[in-house]
Amino acid sequence: MSLLMLRYMVLLVCCTLVASSTFNPWQTHSPNARLAQLSVLKRSPHSFYLDVQRAKLRLPELPDDTVLALRQLGHPEAAFEWALRQARHGELHAALLLASAHWETVSLQSQRRLLESLIFAEALPEVQQLASQFTLPQPYRTLSRIMQGVSASALSSADLQALNIKTVDEISWGSAQCARRVAMLSDSWAGLKKLQQLKTQYLAAPLPYSGSYCFADPVYLGTDLQCRLKAQKFAYCDLSILPGRAKWSSADHLVLMTEHGDANVSRGVMTLSLSSDYKVFIHELMHFSGFEDEYAIGKAKAHRLCATPGHKAPNLYVGHQPPDGWYPSRSCEAGLLPAFKPQQAMSNMQYQSLALTTRYKALWLLAFQQQRNKPTDFQQFIQVRLAANG
Repeated sequence: MSLLMLRYMVLLVCCTLVASSTFNPWQTHSPNARLAQLSVLKRSPHSFYLDVQRAKLRLPELPDDTVLALRQLGHPEAAFEWALRQARHGELHAALLLASAHWETVSLQSQRRLLESLIFAEALPEVQQLASQFTLPQPYRTLSRIMQGVSASALSSADLQALNIKTVDEISWGSAQCARRVAMLSDSWAGLKKLQQLKTQYLAAPLPYSGSYCFADPVYLGTDLQCRLKAQKFAYCDLSILPGRAKWSSADHLVLMTEHGDANVSRGVMTLSLSSDYKVFIHELMHFSGFEDEYAIGKAKAHRLCATPGHKAPNLYVGHQPPDGWYPSRSCEAGLLPAFKPQQAMSNMQYQSLALTTRYKALWLLAFQQQRNKPTDFQQFIQVRLAANG
């Protein structure tokens, strides 16, 4: 071996030894490797682009200060990741501006992650603004149409399934054992979420007892649910043109969610609006069992309900000789005879914001048990309506 070759071999061995003794966080697999990698990134953000593949780092895994440093380098994906984190912290306006500036240069995966964050934050106007500027990836393009209230029949069943949105043909109570079955229908995306929230709250503490009511998954209808405000500010929904009759007509009751209108029950159909809270829902649910309002009812109803003496509802006696322990009620102020209620204190049937009392829970349970084997108001109404329409 020549002297020159020997010198080359010695130099090569020395370089190898030096290289192997130098700490390289991107090639280290010790338990502290990730901390070392983040430390390098914090000092030198540019190294992210040099070694990211070997380090197997992903932007979503990095802490905020590192993402912000990378964003300042001008890389679109890092800027978009920062927009996503702003959205999660409620800074929606800033997030939307930044995301819009980089929307067409980032991956579909990044776009979907941002949309998921906006939907989780119920930032519906922001999703709509993006939809007006860009073509959203599916199924979010369909979701933006749902947020506009498009008819369910005009949407792809595959996209609705991907969004876990039920349609009227999918109404089902499964194997649930209950006395009364309730279908829940909405004309909007926000209403769908509201119904699901009310259902979840109810199932956490069922009334008047466990197994009394079971609720099908809320259904989206969009403009297929034709509702308008009546003079009394109640929403009226036309059931005669509602699709999926074979499904919803088998329910014992309907709950309809619309954008506007005062909460109301008529003929076993409950109508709620986006402003209806859980206490309002319970108040209206008690109407299903025949409870009457304890504030002054309308003149037309008072003239009919308050003309003869007797028990008119679980919480209403009309006449001059009430049962012992009953107290004056405002219900029949516009009627011929006075009205009485079963407790002196105000109840949730007078002010919906009040909690349900022990006395009224007992009355509700009794009324429900007495009525459970009888057709509901809704079933009586809908059978007559269906027979009339052939």
